[in-house]
Amino acid sequence: MSEHSVDPAVSEAVQSIANRFGVAGLADLIAVAQEELETARLALEELADEGS
Repeated sequence: MSEHSVDPAVSEAVQSIANRFGVAGLADLIAVAQEELETARLALEELADEGS
């Protein structure tokens, strides 16, 4: 299995949300991040399709 290290800035951002907004804030963060991830994946697929 490949190792993936999380950038400290990402960890700090998550901890900041947790400290300021608690569980509800973390849930919001996850929901927004999932939307952004889907958008980024679709954009990457489009770029890959243009390159072929």
